[in-house]
Amino acid sequence: MYMNCVETILKENGPSGRMYVEKYLLKNYPDIHSEIIKYCDEKLNDIPFKEKVYHYVHNIKEKILCKNSNCIKETRYHNSTLGYYDYCSIQCISSDSKIKEIKEKKSYEKYGTKAPGMNLDIKEKMIKTNQKRYGGNSPKCDQKIIDKSLKSFRKTKINKNLERYKDINILDVDYDNHIFKFHCDKGHDFDIDMYSFRNRKKINTEICTICNPINSFSNSGQELQLREFIEKYNNKILYNDRNIIGKELDIFLPDLKLAFEFNGVYWHNELYKGNNYHFNKTELCEKNNVKLIHVYQDDWMYKQDIIKSRILNLLGKTPNRIYARKCEIREITDNKSLRNFLEKNHIQGFIGSQVRLGLFYNDELLSLMTFGKQRKSMGIRSRDNTYEMLRFCNKLNTSVIGGASKLFKYFIQKYDPIEIISYADRSWSNGDLYKQLGFTLVHKTKPNYYYVVDGIRKYRFLFRKDVLIKQGFDPNKTEREIMLERKIYRIYDSGSLKFIYNKNEK
Repeated sequence: MYMNCVETILKENGPSGRMYVEKYLLKNYPDIHSEIIKYCDEKLNDIPFKEKVYHYVHNIKEKILCKNSNCIKETRYHNSTLGYYDYCSIQCISSDSKIKEIKEKKSYEKYGTKAPGMNLDIKEKMIKTNQKRYGGNSPKCDQKIIDKSLKSFRKTKINKNLERYKDINILDVDYDNHIFKFHCDKGHDFDIDMYSFRNRKKINTEICTICNPINSFSNSGQELQLREFIEKYNNKILYNDRNIIGKELDIFLPDLKLAFEFNGVYWHNELYKGNNYHFNKTELCEKNNVKLIHVYQDDWMYKQDIIKSRILNLLGKTPNRIYARKCEIREITDNKSLRNFLEKNHIQGFIGSQVRLGLFYNDELLSLMTFGKQRKSMGIRSRDNTYEMLRFCNKLNTSVIGGASKLFKYFIQKYDPIEIISYADRSWSNGDLYKQLGFTLVHKTKPNYYYVVDGIRKYRFLFRKDVLIKQGFDPNKTEREIMLERKIYRIYDSGSLKFIYNKNEK
């Protein structure tokens, strides 16, 4: 069958290469088309159809890689006659050791040197030609050549940057000075240099230099984004107010007694803020009956959907609401589903657990609560029939009324725990949910710290001294000393609230 198909393709191809055209094959040779698709089903599924035909005809079951042994890129397809190029780029041709050997051999035969340019006669001829044309020993002596080369380089670099961001409303480009002119959605026309533009896009902040002035640290572009989101749902807002608690609050909603702090991971690290800065501010708000939410820059950048969903819940604007009595409880055994749900809907992401309870409505998971053995990393010894409530969250933009109570009651009745502990992150929670479930507040923990690596907070457990020593760092130095030398700094949170549910007390 295979040989018959190949013979037919070669015989019927013709000068136009029609047998490599998918529409033509489908119409006139559906069996051959089907065979080609089956042949390329696994490793060659994502390449264009004409290339699939070439692979089929020449019985090549792998993608064609660059012949340069130091390169792992694929080469480009040329046509049905020549097939693929040998190399993926000019750089790979010139750097290939085999090509170098051939060039050197030919140069020695013709000029007696390793390269033609090393031959004295060739050198003199090149210098004379350059002096005649450009007035110096090389083309770079001519200012026109320099300007043309620089302008071409700038234009190429700028165009590459713009290709990535086709959704931006660009008005004009000054290639000589690397300046872009944009139109802001709020009606401004503004200029921004290429480097500032690229950096702002990279960190997902407001690019408009009028809305977010360059070198303005008081109101970062990301904080402006947070403000704008809240303003859509509540326009009674005070900004940078010092009258409520005696210290500045970035965003305050007086009707709800709700405040938001936007914490940049650089300006809020240990170099600029004390260990208890966020803790003390949370305490001060609590004394003044204000609920303070800490929004960290890296969370806003990478978990913005989760933050927006939680804010909508705090504002009472969650779009989807359903009663728990309409949902059924199921225990979740599929780890992949569990991980996906937590990564998409919980700000702390996935954590392993033993008991995973879900509320389902029309076969869709809307709410999740997980339990596990008490963690050693939290300084606790696990005992029989004691648990830690590890995660609770709803699907984004969804409120399941009574969901937490229904899941927790099911867990109590089925697993009959003696004791359950849990921790509420004070960046977001004041513990009201735990009190509703019957937990008792034990104490407030000290602020926990993270290390800021590439603009993201990393859990301190990853940088224990034993881990650092294994990586080759000085065993005579402390964890803190090693990290400070690496210029990796700590950022402290607001601490946690530790709650306990005790069966005997109930």
